[in-house]
Amino acid sequence: MIHRYVLTIFLLGWSLTGFAQPGKLFSADQELSNSLVRDIHQDHNRIIWIATEDGLNRYDGAKFTLYKHRIGDTTSLSHNQVHMLFEDSRGNFFIGFYNGLQQYDCATDTFRRVPLLLEGGADYKAHVTAMLERRNGEVLIATSGHGIFSLKQEQDRWVGRQLRLPVGSMLIRDLFEDQAQNLWVATQDNGLTCLRPNGHVDTYFRQQEHLRHTLSSICQDRAGTVYAGTLNGLYAYAPDADQFRPVAAPTNTRLPINTLYLGREGHLYLGTEGEGLKVYDVGQQKISDEAFHVSTFDFTKTKVSTVLEDQAGNLWIGIYQKGVMLLPAMTNNFRYIGYKSVSRNLIGSSNVMSVYKDHAGTLWVGTDGDGLYGIAPDGKVKAHFAPSSQAHAVPATIMCIFEDSDRTLWLGSYQNGLAKLNRETGVCTYVNDRLSHALQPPRIFHLVEDARKNLWIGTMGAGLFCMNLTTEKVTQYEAVSGEQYRPETNVLHNSWINTLLLTPDEKLYIGTFDGFGCLDLATQSFTSTYGTNRLLSGHIVYAFHEDAQGTIWMGTEEGLAYIDRDTHQLSVYTQDDGLPSDVIKSLVGDPAGNLWMGTNHGISKFSLRERQFINYYAQDGVQGNEFSLGAAFMGPEGQLVFGGLNGITYFYPDEIIDQAKELHVRIAGFYLHDQPIHKGSRSGNREIINTSVMNAETFHLSHKDNAFTLEFSALEFYNPERITYLYAMDDGDWVALRPGTDNVTFTNLAPGTYRFRVKAKDYTTYSAPKEIQIVIAPPWYFSTWANVGYGALLFLIALLVVQQVRQRQRTRQKMREHLHAKQINEAKLQFFINIAHEIRTPMSLIISPLKKLMTADDDRERRQDYDTMHRNSERILRLINQLMDVRKIDKGQMQLRFQEREMVQYLRDICALFEEQAQSHHLRFTFLPAVEEVPVWVDPDHFDKVMINVLANAFKFTPERGTVAVALSTGEDTQPGTGFRRYVEIVVSDSGPGIPEHALETVFECFYQGPASSAQPGTGIGLHLTRSLVQLHHGTIQAENNADGQGCRFRIKLPLGSEHLSSAERENRPSARPKPQPLVPVVAPFGPSAGSTKGKATTKRRVLVVDDDAEIRRYLCRELATDYTVLESANGREALTLALSKRPDLIISDVMMPEMDGITLCRKIKQNVNINHAPVVLLTARSEEEDNLEGLGIGADAYLVKPFNLDMLKVTVQNLIQNRALLRNSFSGNQQQKDKVHKVELKSADEKLLKKFMDIMNEQLANPALSVEMIASQIGISRVHLHRKLKELTNQSTSDLMRNIRLQQAATLLASKPLNVSEVAFAVGFTNPAYFSNAFKDLYGMSPTHYRETHLDSEASAPNVTRL
Repeated sequence: MIHRYVLTIFLLGWSLTGFAQPGKLFSADQELSNSLVRDIHQDHNRIIWIATEDGLNRYDGAKFTLYKHRIGDTTSLSHNQVHMLFEDSRGNFFIGFYNGLQQYDCATDTFRRVPLLLEGGADYKAHVTAMLERRNGEVLIATSGHGIFSLKQEQDRWVGRQLRLPVGSMLIRDLFEDQAQNLWVATQDNGLTCLRPNGHVDTYFRQQEHLRHTLSSICQDRAGTVYAGTLNGLYAYAPDADQFRPVAAPTNTRLPINTLYLGREGHLYLGTEGEGLKVYDVGQQKISDEAFHVSTFDFTKTKVSTVLEDQAGNLWIGIYQKGVMLLPAMTNNFRYIGYKSVSRNLIGSSNVMSVYKDHAGTLWVGTDGDGLYGIAPDGKVKAHFAPSSQAHAVPATIMCIFEDSDRTLWLGSYQNGLAKLNRETGVCTYVNDRLSHALQPPRIFHLVEDARKNLWIGTMGAGLFCMNLTTEKVTQYEAVSGEQYRPETNVLHNSWINTLLLTPDEKLYIGTFDGFGCLDLATQSFTSTYGTNRLLSGHIVYAFHEDAQGTIWMGTEEGLAYIDRDTHQLSVYTQDDGLPSDVIKSLVGDPAGNLWMGTNHGISKFSLRERQFINYYAQDGVQGNEFSLGAAFMGPEGQLVFGGLNGITYFYPDEIIDQAKELHVRIAGFYLHDQPIHKGSRSGNREIINTSVMNAETFHLSHKDNAFTLEFSALEFYNPERITYLYAMDDGDWVALRPGTDNVTFTNLAPGTYRFRVKAKDYTTYSAPKEIQIVIAPPWYFSTWANVGYGALLFLIALLVVQQVRQRQRTRQKMREHLHAKQINEAKLQFFINIAHEIRTPMSLIISPLKKLMTADDDRERRQDYDTMHRNSERILRLINQLMDVRKIDKGQMQLRFQEREMVQYLRDICALFEEQAQSHHLRFTFLPAVEEVPVWVDPDHFDKVMINVLANAFKFTPERGTVAVALSTGEDTQPGTGFRRYVEIVVSDSGPGIPEHALETVFECFYQGPASSAQPGTGIGLHLTRSLVQLHHGTIQAENNADGQGCRFRIKLPLGSEHLSSAERENRPSARPKPQPLVPVVAPFGPSAGSTKGKATTKRRVLVVDDDAEIRRYLCRELATDYTVLESANGREALTLALSKRPDLIISDVMMPEMDGITLCRKIKQNVNINHAPVVLLTARSEEEDNLEGLGIGADAYLVKPFNLDMLKVTVQNLIQNRALLRNSFSGNQQQKDKVHKVELKSADEKLLKKFMDIMNEQLANPALSVEMIASQIGISRVHLHRKLKELTNQSTSDLMRNIRLQQAATLLASKPLNVSEVAFAVGFTNPAYFSNAFKDLYGMSPTHYRETHLDSEASAPNVTRL
C-alpha cells in the first residue's frame, strides 16, 4: 500500500514537471511576410493585423493576406516598412510609416494617403511613431521630427494638421492619456512631458541622462498608476512625490523594456529587449516570467517588440526576428516528451512505435531505429538501450512491448522477432527458434496473455502463435491458401495480424489486413462466436477496444467500427460523422467510458453517451497530428499515453476539458475565378457589393459568374483546424464540412436568388448562423424585361395567329357570304327575269289597247288618265328591259356594236331629257363641254343607258335648288398600265348628300342601296348595269365625293379611237341616231294653275298631299280636288312648314321621301300643339306588319299600303275629317280662349285637375321659376302622376304643355300689342329671348317678329289662351 502511494506521488510529480503551455508561432517560413514584427492590432471586425518591415499582414483565422507597396499604384501601401497600426472608436483604421500616414478602406480593400500639413500648409511625409484618440474624440498623431499633428476629417478626406504643444521636442516616441485626462508625451531626446487639463506642464527624466533618451512606452494600470518603460527598467509614477520611481526586477535592475501592455486581468505585460516577455503583478508589485513555458519555444532570450491581448483572451507576442507567438487563452493539459520540446527532449527524434508502463511505473518507449527508452516516474531517463550488432542487443524497431504476469518484459520487433528484456542490463533473450524454423524471424506486432499463462503472439505474415509461459510450448495458427479458404471452416482467416484483443469471456479478437476474426479460447473455434471465421471483410483492422457493455470497437482504415455483441450488427463512424481522419491507428478507453483514438490527423475523443467526436490537433499540445500503429496505453492510474512521429503525448482524460468558446462566423472571402472581390468589383454590368465582403449581406452576380467560392472564418486563430463549418442553401438541410475546411464552392447555379447560411461548430458549441443573399441575374434574354418582351411577343404571335385564324374564318365567311349573295343575286335576277317574262305579255296587252284609247278618246280628263297609265306602263317596261340587260351581261351574252358618234351633241340630246325635271325640282342643270366636238366609238343602243342612269341617280338625290352638272373633256394618260392613252372623260356631279367613303366602290354592286336610299328607294340595279356597260365599252367609271364635301361625282373614261376594238365589234355602216329615251318618264309639274281640280271644291276643308312621286301626287290632288281644297308638297320638311302656315284639316303623306320621311313628319305634327289635331294618313309600299305598327305607334290615324283603293282612301279621309269635327268642342291644348274658360263647368276628376293646372299657369305665367315639381306640389299629386294624367288628356307632357301655353299667350300679346320680343318673352316666363324665339318658331313655323308683323292688324286671326 505504501509503495502504491509513493508511486502515485512520483507519477504526479513527473506529470507536473512535464507540463508546458502550448503556443503557435507564425513565422516567415509559412505565414508572415517578414519576421521583423513592429506592431500587432485587432480591429473592430476582430481581424488581426501584423505590421512588419516587409509588408502588412492580415489574418482572419482562415488565411493570411499580404499587402505591399506596388509601384505606380496609389491605392497600395505607401511603403513596405510598416511602423504603427491604429483604429479609432468609429472603426477608421490607420497605418503609420516612416514616410507618412494612410487610411485603410475595408470595403474596397485599398489604402488612401492622409496628408500631414505643417503650420505653413505644406504637405510633408512625416515619420509616424504613434497615434492616440483622446477622451474628447480628438485623434493625435506623433511623429519623429515634426512633433504632434491633429487628425480631422475635412469634407471627404482625413487631414493631419500640425500642433504647437509645449513638449520641448519634435521627436515624439509615444502618446498616452490617463484617467485624469493628462496627456503624456514620451520624446526621444527630452524625457517625458505631462500636459494637464488645467494647462500646467510637467516634465520628467530630463535631468537623468541615462533615461531621457531611452523612453519607449507609457501605460496606466486599473488603480491609476502611470508606468514608464525605458531601456533601463520600469518606472512607476508616485503622485505624492510627483516623480517616477524604479520597479525592481528579479535579476537585473536594468530591465530593457520595449513595450508596455495592460492585459484584461490587470497584469502588466513587459516586452523586453533580449529578455523575453515579463509580467508585472500590480498587486504583489513583482516582475516574473513563469507564466510562459512553451514547450517548443524558448522565451528567455527573445526581443519582444509588441504585445496584444485579443477579444478572445489570446495573447499575441511580436518577437523581433522570430515572428508572432500566439498563446491561447485556454489550454488543455496535454503533456509532451519529444525532440520539439525545449526542456523535455528525452527520447530522441525517432518515431515512437510502441509504449508501455510496467509495474514499477517506468514508461518504456519503443522507437523506429533507436531502440528502447525507459523513463522513470520522476520524469528522468532511466535507460536507453540502443540497438547494436551484438546478438543480445535490443531490436532497432520495436513494434510492441508487454509485461506478463511474471513481470517479464517482452519486446516484439519488426525484424528481430520476440525477445525477453533484462531491465537492468538491456540484454535480450530471443525465443524465435520456438516460434518459427524459418531463417527470417517473424514480425511481431502484438502480444497478450490469457488466464492460463498463454502468451498470444500476433505476427505480420506468420499467423498467430500461442506460447505457454510455463512449459514454453508453442502452437501456431496459420491461414489456409486462397482457394482452400472457406468462411465456415475452423481456421485463421488471415495471417497478417495488426492487433489482438482478449476479452474477459475468453474470446480472442484478431485484427488483420482482411477484417477480423474471433477465437473462442475454450473451444478453440474460430467460427463458434459469429458463425464465420471472418467479419468486416476487405477492411484493415488496426486496433481493438471493448467497452463496459461488451461492445467491440475497431479502428480501421475507413473509420471507427463496432459490432454489437448480441445482434452482431456492424456499424461505422467516418469523417462525415466528425472524425478528424478515417485511419485510426490506436484505440483505448478511459475510466469515464470514452474512447480515445490516435489517427492520421490528430487525437479524437468519442463520447459513447453522446455519440459525438471531439478532436485535438498539434496546436492543442499533442505531439503532432500523425500517430503510430498500436502505440497507445492506459496506465493503472488512468493516464493515457500515445506515441507518434514526433514523440509522446500523455495526459489524464479528466483534465482535458471541452472548452466552450463564443464563435462569430464571418464571410471572410468571396472569389470569382479565383480572384477575391471587394467593393467596386463588377460582375457583368452589376456591382457585386457596395461594402466590404465581411459586412455585405447581398451579392449580385451575372449569369456568367454562376461559379464562385465562399470562404468563412470563425475567428479561431489558434486552432482553426478543429472548427467544423456547416452550411445550408435556402431552406435545405445543413451540410457539414470536414473539420478545418473553411470554404465551399458552387458551380453552375441557375439564375435566381439564393439564401446562403453558414455556422461554425467548435467541440459542442455552435455559432449563430450567418446569412447572406446571392442574386444571380438571368441573361438579358431571360431577364424580367425580356420575359415581358417574350410575353408580349407571344401575345402578339397568339394575337396574330388568332387574327389569321379569324381572318381566314372571315375570308371563308366572306367567300360563303359572297357565294351566298351571288346565289341570292342570281336567284333575284332569275326571279326578276322570270317575272319580267311573265309581265311582258300582260304589259303588251295593256300598252296596245291603251294606245288605241289614247288615239280614239278626245275627252281631256280621261286623256290625262290615259297619259298617266301610259307613262307608268313604259316605266315598268324599261325596268324589265334593264333586268334583261343585266342578265345578259352577267351571262356574257351581250354583244355591243360600236359606231362612231359625236359625243358633245350626243350628250346634249340626253341632257335635254332632264330639262323639265330640273325645272320642276328647281335645280340648276348645266352641260359644260371642254371641246366643240369629239368623235367616240360607242354602242348607241346602250351607252345612252349609261348616261341616263347616272343622270337619273344625280337628279334623284339632289335636293331642290341644288346643282347637277355634266362636264366633258379629253385627255392623255402617260402612266403605264392604264390600258389606253387618249381618252374622253365625262363627269356628272351633283350637290346631294354624297356617298360614304366606304361605299364608293360598293355602290356599283348589284342590288346595293346606300343609307341615302332609305328616303329614295330603288332597285339597286341601275349603277351595276352602268358599270357593266362602261366596262363593255372598254372604259372605267368611278365614284368620288366632291372636294367641298357637298355631293359627289361620277367620272366616266372612254378610250378615243377604235384601235382597242376588234373588227367584229366595229360597225362602220352609219345608222340613224335614235333619240334617247329616259328610263323614267319625266312628269310635268302639277300646281293649282295646271288644273288642280276637276271642279270647284264643295267644302272648305283643306287636305295636304305629300309625296315625292309627282305622278302619285298629281293623281291624288286631281281625285280629291272636287271635295277638298288640296295642297301639295314634295317632301316632309316642306310639308311641315306648309302645315304650320295653312293649318290643313288632314294630311296624306308618303312614308319614304327625301329630306324628311313620312314617319318623321307624322311625329313632328303630333308633337306640335297647333296642328296635332290634324289627322295623318300614311301611304307606303311597305306592307309588313311591323311597318304598320311603327306608323300607327307614332300617332298616324290611318296606314294604307300601295297600291291602294282610291275609294277606300276617300272614305278614310272623309271619316277622319268628320270625326275631328265632332270633337271640335272638346278641350284640347289648342283651344285656350278666354271667353270660354269660365263658361265651362268641370265636374269630372280630370276636369278638376285641368282647372287646377290652368289656374296655376294663369297665376304663375310670368314666373320663370315655375316648374313641374311646384305645380305637382300645389295640386297635391306626384310629378309622375301629373305627367301621366296630362299626357292622357292633352297628348302632351307637362313641360310641353307649360311651354305651349306660354307660347300661345305670347302669340296673343304679339298679335294684339306693339311689344318687342324681349318684353313678351319675359312676360310669359322666359328668361332667354333667344331660346324663346327658337321655341316660338318651332311651334308657329315663323319667328316672333314675323308673326307680330303678320298678325298685329288681324286680331281676329290671332290665337287665344283660354282661361278656365
